Amino acid sequence: MGCHLFGYPARSGRSQNRVGRWLAGLAVGLLAGCQAPAPVTSQPGVAAPAPMVRTGQAARTGDAFVILTGGGTPLSNEYSHYLQARAMSQYFRDRYPAEAVWTFFGIGNREGAPGILADVHREVKDGQGRLIDTWFPGTLPDNRPATKAAFLQALRDEILPRVAGGGTLYLFVGDHGELTEGKKGESAVTMWQLKRGRRNRGWEEDNREILTVTDLRTALAAGLGKGQVVFCMTQCHAGGFHFLGVPRDITQPGAALPRIAGFTATDEENVASGCVADPDPELWQGYERFIPQALLGTDLLSGARRGEPLTSFAAAHEAATLVDRTIDKPYGSSDQLLERWATHLETTLSRSLRATDAERAALVAYAGLVDGRPVKLVGDPALLQRAERFRKFTDMLAAKNPATAKLLNGGTRAELQAALAEPETREARGTRRRGGPSARRVWSDTLRPAWAAAVRSGHAAVLPAAAVAFEKRLLELEDGGRDYFSAGSRREGLLNEVYWESGLSKPVVTDRAKADAVPRWAVERRERILDWAKTSGDEKVRAAGASIAQAPRRGAGARVEPEPVIDPTAAERVLFYRRVLAAWNFLLLTNNRAALAQLATLIEVENTPLPGSLKG
Repeated sequence: MGCHLFGYPARSGRSQNRVGRWLAGLAVGLLAGCQAPAPVTSQPGVAAPAPMVRTGQAARTGDAFVILTGGGTPLSNEYSHYLQARAMSQYFRDRYPAEAVWTFFGIGNREGAPGILADVHREVKDGQGRLIDTWFPGTLPDNRPATKAAFLQALRDEILPRVAGGGTLYLFVGDHGELTEGKKGESAVTMWQLKRGRRNRGWEEDNREILTVTDLRTALAAGLGKGQVVFCMTQCHAGGFHFLGVPRDITQPGAALPRIAGFTATDEENVASGCVADPDPELWQGYERFIPQALLGTDLLSGARRGEPLTSFAAAHEAATLVDRTIDKPYGSSDQLLERWATHLETTLSRSLRATDAERAALVAYAGLVDGRPVKLVGDPALLQRAERFRKFTDMLAAKNPATAKLLNGGTRAELQAALAEPETREARGTRRRGGPSARRVWSDTLRPAWAAAVRSGHAAVLPAAAVAFEKRLLELEDGGRDYFSAGSRREGLLNEVYWESGLSKPVVTDRAKADAVPRWAVERRERILDWAKTSGDEKVRAAGASIAQAPRRGAGARVEPEPVIDPTAAERVLFYRRVLAAWNFLLLTNNRAALAQLATLIEVENTPLPGSLKG
């Protein structure tokens, strides 16, 4: 998940869940001992619009509805982001006054204002089912650039003054996310990173454009006042934002918590599903799509009605989680607090010699619940309601196959943890003759020189006229060491060249032939060059083309191990559910009023309803 000349930091794969572990034999010891736009007619190269100032707003108290998405660059700001932002913006603007709604998307293309740059990447299928890259300006009403400076300034000067007297900031983030480097790495939102510069066609990437948990916490602490924040975040590594209102370490269980809570697609360590340039009605899955659809009651792709709009982020979260079978691990801030308590119990209290008899007995109950043993929960209505919700989530995950169902419903903690290890995908070795020349060597030594000569002399008949300049640009870059032909490296940096050389970066496309031909040539280049080689009058060129065509391409014909019988994501989610419920049960058994009060505050904020329509 990243780009080359500009983009957002790549973070592939899934991390193992970093939960605290029991001391060896703890349970035994305790038991013994106790997620098509209208055309823009403006010209490219116009400066970003200045932030709008809403006069008199700072003196008002009320709710604020904020959408933040479309970060990274035009290479990573995918069409699914735009669909999400467009739907949420329209929903809020239809229900609430314009002065109560803020939208921060991409470079800031705004309806009724000159366009700046095409900032949304989309892939569309041609008649043969191949995906062709294209771009368009993500224009939205009253849109502002999704930069850190623009967002924080509006937060400080306009949004927080509106809610500080006791209102609610409803914050929806549907962007890319990342985890900062270092020992104290934290979750961050990837903001818009393409800025005016001297390199790369007058633009350059600034990957320091991120909004961290610390950045947002500092801004909220300075201006939230008596207000509160309820958020929904669908980006990768989003879970760290729960620590806006939840202590990372349980050291002061009686401390009052800020009224900040919400829901995320996944935890701090892991990536989330979605972020796609070619959302398919059947295949586009994940929290990124499910939660706005549940909240709005409409399909993000077609706009078709799916049901009645829901009344809160909490209700939409539950509905989305009930259908999310992807790599996502959706959860709320109250779950995060209880997970912190679970870790505290496992790593600190279980080792303490000062634990009371009541705490020791409650630890035994905790261990039993996490291990899947039948332990009766304390009859607290809120706990029982959460347990029922988790049961529904578990049933949904278990419905995939019998082996997973058996583990989720009856597996021990150790068995669930064992299922978290993902099998490695092993690829077959290439089938080239040992000692034979590689396809890349044949390309660089024989086929490419002949092809370059044909292009430069105008004798490459398979090359469309509108793509000639683009191909010459690629050949020039390959002279400098790039490779846009080989199967394993053809995509590396190519998307960047397509964006700028096709003219699709402009808000208004002025050369439609080039805009169509360049992206298509990028997809067809290898195939068309090999076709050209077949008709060459040079026997060496024909042989080189045939050799490359017959050689196995990277990833082609790979021998991949079958899907695991057990779904590791399901096992991880169910272990999380068990630990959350067990920690809550522990707090009730020990009558920890301070911690229970913190929990009640988070649940209250999470369940904050959206106000009814203030229009009409």
